[in-house]
Formats: sequence, C-alpha cells, structure tokens
Amino acid sequence: MKLMNKFFPIMLIAAIIGTVTVLATGEDPVISLSYLNEIFMPKVETKIKETAVFTVATIEKSKTFCAKEGCEFILRGGEASVIASKNGGISDVTDGVDLADKTAVPPNHHLIVPRDDGRGFTASTDVIIMVKGAYEVK
Repeated sequence: MKLMNKFFPIMLIAAIIGTVTVLATGEDPVISLSYLNEIFMPKVETKIKETAVFTVATIEKSKTFCAKEGCEFILRGGEASVIASKNGGISDVTDGVDLADKTAVPPNHHLIVPRDDGRGFTASTDVIIMVKGAYEVK
C-alpha cells in the first residue's frame, strides 16, 4: 500500500494529462471505474513493482554490459572495468564520485548510469551484479 501512496501523485497527473488530451482531440472521454480498478491499475502497479526491485544477473567474461538511462547496479562478484562516454562516466553514489573510462568497477558500490549513451562495463571475469532498470548484454 505504501508503494501505491508513493506513486499516487504521478498517477493523478497522468490521469489529468490523459483527460486534457482526450478533450483536446474530441474523442470519447468516458472511462469506467471498473476499467480503472480491474485493468489499468493492476498494469500500473505491476510496472512500478518491476522497476522498483533489484534482480540478480550474471555477465560472462569479456561481455559488455550496456546500461540504459537511470539503470542502477551493484557489483557483487567478479571484476569489471567502466565504459564511459564523452558525456562522463558512471555515478558512484556510495563514494560520491564519477567513475571514468577503464576504471575498475568497485564492488558493493551503488552505481547509477545517468544517460542512455553507451555507458556500462566490460566484464574482466564472470560478474554477478544486482541490477534495477533496463540494460543490454553484448
């Protein structure tokens, strides 16, 4: 229920924007309460839960982990080196620093990728991470 209370203002704003959009386009704005309760809200709650939980992932040696905007990860095992972009590195919120290109990824540090511009890491060994958000392994 706390999760629902936390995201209620966001959902309210989305509903207002949707209503304004429908009214501006002249389409039928009628949405039933049962649709909101039985279809719309379960989808919203599922999406919120999916993005709010860390999952464990294994990245094989020599593979590249490319994080999308807002992706968070914590190195739990293995060794890896940072892939930065021309816009900067990866935010290490544990130490409050920006990790530059080819820097060793510190274990057990909360790392955040601010933009979807190719940042991530290359695994020097098999790596275990906790990750929240979108990413690709190449």
